[in-house]
Amino acid sequence: MIAFILAAVLAQAPVPPVEPGPPPSAGTTEPAEPAEPAPVPIAALPPATHELFQRIEGRVAQVRIIERRSGTRSSIGSAFFVSADGHAITNYHVVSDVVIHPEDYTAELVLKGGGEPVPVKLVDVDVVHDLAVIRLATPVKDFFALEEREPPHGARLFAMGNPRDLGTTIVEGTYNGLIQDALYERLHFSGAINPGMSGGPTLTGEGRVVGVNVATMGNQVGFLVPVRYARELLARALQRKAEDPQALLDGVRAQLMDNQQRLTEQLLSAPPPKHALGGYRVPGRWSPFLKCWGDTPHDPEVPYTVTNYQCSSEEDIYLSSRHRTGVVSFLHQHATSQELGPLRFSALYSALFSNDPDPVEATRQDVTNYRCRSEFVDVGGLSVRTALCLRAYRKFPGLYDVVLRAATLNAGTSGLDTSLTLAGFTADNGRRIARRYLEGLSWTK
Repeated sequence: MIAFILAAVLAQAPVPPVEPGPPPSAGTTEPAEPAEPAPVPIAALPPATHELFQRIEGRVAQVRIIERRSGTRSSIGSAFFVSADGHAITNYHVVSDVVIHPEDYTAELVLKGGGEPVPVKLVDVDVVHDLAVIRLATPVKDFFALEEREPPHGARLFAMGNPRDLGTTIVEGTYNGLIQDALYERLHFSGAINPGMSGGPTLTGEGRVVGVNVATMGNQVGFLVPVRYARELLARALQRKAEDPQALLDGVRAQLMDNQQRLTEQLLSAPPPKHALGGYRVPGRWSPFLKCWGDTPHDPEVPYTVTNYQCSSEEDIYLSSRHRTGVVSFLHQHATSQELGPLRFSALYSALFSNDPDPVEATRQDVTNYRCRSEFVDVGGLSVRTALCLRAYRKFPGLYDVVLRAATLNAGTSGLDTSLTLAGFTADNGRRIARRYLEGLSWTK
């Protein structure tokens, strides 16, 4: 930009007179004068960040979630206006307490210039893509347009929000496109999205929204919700008139149901690939959204070896600060020993099987206790002890967390323990996926 400005300044500066010189010698050619670069039109120059900020600052507001009993805020986030009727977009996770516990929480906005907070109503949500629409009771004069096209890779963008309750801030960064092989679509933004900026807009230099701030990994690694999901949610929200807490909960349940059905069909579209582990073949990277790792801890004091191979989705769905869902993960542990006899190894192996896998984050207010059914099954000639466990979602009937545990019983001093975790599935779909998962086990010896 500095080069552009200098070029424009030079183009407008007076040119000093050129002193006459001797005529060129015969047979020589006078070198041509370098052409002056054409001045860049002012309209084509990228806007200064401060100009963009001053022009659109009033379209961004701070969201405060108020706990009714104490009358004080429990969390903050950001939102931005998208209609003259006072509709604003934010993240679902910013207003989740209002959705899950409307009797205990309410929401308000702090507008440009501060002043008294203004109450808002929650109109509609998209829990899978972490979006929500809230609305002021009065119209607004200035609001954002939602872009219909993705910016070019490497484009300069500007994220806005209220980081750490410091007031409205603008942060410059770079657009890096969709995250590859993600379970839930996210855009990669190389800018400092900090706590409190969630729900704010990320803009082009012309002030058009291309994404919604949603998360960060620090070190200038931020994530945005693609703007097309905001457009879809806004179109739906414009048709809704009255706030209905139960209708919002029913909508969240329907969205979770659709999401788990999509995942089920994706997983069952093909059998899981086989991965070699010890003397076994186990389910490998079943879908592109799964990320897989392996490890064998080495401890000379331990008379056995356990090799781990695990795959999991890196994204989840935020239901509340205490409850996550929409997860698929599995863990294989191959245990073997050259020092322990069959009896001592059997005790070790039983201990491995009795350990619970890492539970999906939830509380007793969110889910029931697990109920399990254990049995011995034959998988292609391989004897396997299994336990299938389910716990129900209290606010979203028909949805469960499903955990399958299985251990092979075919060897004296080696064995395979495996677990599959599915968060937010119907019981029937959980059983179908668990059955297909078990069919991926085999013994190669």
